[in-house]
Amino acid sequence: MAEEITASSEIIERLTERLEALEKKVDEKDKKKKKKKRTGKKVTKSVSDMTEDFIRESGKITGSLIDATAEAMREGADALSSLSEETDKENLGTISSAIVSVIRKTIEIQTKAVDKFEESYKEYDD
Repeated sequence: MAEEITASSEIIERLTERLEALEKKVDEKDKKKKKKKRTGKKVTKSVSDMTEDFIRESGKITGSLIDATAEAMREGADALSSLSEETDKENLGTISSAIVSVIRKTIEIQTKAVDKFEESYKEYDD
C-alpha cells in the first residue's frame, strides 16, 4: 500500500504542476487579449482624431479657396468695369491707356486673392 500512496502523490504533484502551467498560459493569453484591446482602442482613437482633423482642415481650405476665388472674380469684374468706364470717357485713340490701367489692376488681383485666402483661413481657425 505504501507504493500506491507514493505513486498517487507523484501523480498529484505532476498534475498540480501541469495545472499551474496551464493556469499561467491562460493568464498570459488574457493579458495579451487585454493589451490588444487597449492597442485597438488607441488605434481607433488615433484614426478618429486624424479623420476629424482632416475634415476640419479640408473645410477651412475649401472655404478659404472659395472666398479667394470670389475675391479674384470681384477684382476682375472691377478691372473690366474700369476699362469700360475709361473707354467711355476717352476717345477710342486712348484705349491703350485704359488697357494699361486694367493690366495694373489685374496684377493686384492675385495679391488680393491670396490675402483673402489667408484672412478667411484665419477666420475659420477662430
